[in-house]
Amino acid sequence: MATKRALLVGIDVYPDPQNNLNSCVADTHRFQGLLQGTYGFDPQNITMLHNSDATLANVRGELGRLFGGVSAGDEIVFFESSHGYRYVKGTIYTEVLCLYDAFLEDTELVDLSQQVPPGTLTCVIDACHSGGLEKLFFAPGGLQAARAKVWQPTPERAAADLALLGQATSYKSFAHPATSDTGTVAKQFSPAAFGTNAAPAAKSIEGGSELNGVLFAACLADQTAAAGSPPTDGLSAFTWAFGREIEAGGAAISANAFCAAVDQRLVALNMRQTPIVEAPIAHAGWLTQTLVGYGNATEATTATEPDTPAPETSPSDGLFDSFLQGLGVGA
Repeated sequence: MATKRALLVGIDVYPDPQNNLNSCVADTHRFQGLLQGTYGFDPQNITMLHNSDATLANVRGELGRLFGGVSAGDEIVFFESSHGYRYVKGTIYTEVLCLYDAFLEDTELVDLSQQVPPGTLTCVIDACHSGGLEKLFFAPGGLQAARAKVWQPTPERAAADLALLGQATSYKSFAHPATSDTGTVAKQFSPAAFGTNAAPAAKSIEGGSELNGVLFAACLADQTAAAGSPPTDGLSAFTWAFGREIEAGGAAISANAFCAAVDQRLVALNMRQTPIVEAPIAHAGWLTQTLVGYGNATEATTATEPDTPAPETSPSDGLFDSFLQGLGVGA
């Protein structure tokens, strides 16, 4: 009998109160309900780590258990709702997830994923790596504000990161190989990032996910992911839209179609946040299968495309903008 296991991480409380959020723990409970109610996960096989329990040591230990002894046909899920961040490491401008006490680098997840059979792992990440403190959006009920899920460093850390920027020669988005190919970097951005210029073409076939599984993320590299607000029932916007779509039958459609449907729900809120779903280039067919179970997908019901919202106007990440200009990406 196939094994189903999940690790759900949610962090609302950080050592520095300026980084506190309001929806990540609730996101894990929402996701737990989806796994149990829709995908048949036993609650005893769902581990949750919250706030000060979500240390790097604890997460590493639970990831080791999550990825251990996986067989073909099993279903394993890693979900994290938290802050993200990016900084220069050596010569690479890299994206990380922010645990309670340290950063979780994508290389740890990527390396662990190589231990499991193909077609068993799903990672869902509700975080972002750029932008300002607040995300403004005009929901049907009026102007709303939600906290952006990007970690804010201390002034000392921010100054140190800025000083290192000049040595960065490549960019590593989460679960992707590092690259200096401007076209490959550009694939991770919204059209708004390029102003009136066309996005550069990739010079290679780089850019596919390194993760041995399907990766579903809350937004593009130049966008912010919103924490909880009244229009999203106090959940982070991506997790809210994800859950609504699952309840509408999204578990039966392909990963690609599901991502498009989640996007439509965010656009309906005038939320400038474009979710993405990815798989390794060698396993692109996974995106035509269902999420989590990698089963045969039904055809999604055709929906009317919503109007495309205006480009994001929230505060930009000046450090990141400078890096992109150095690579020749952006306006």
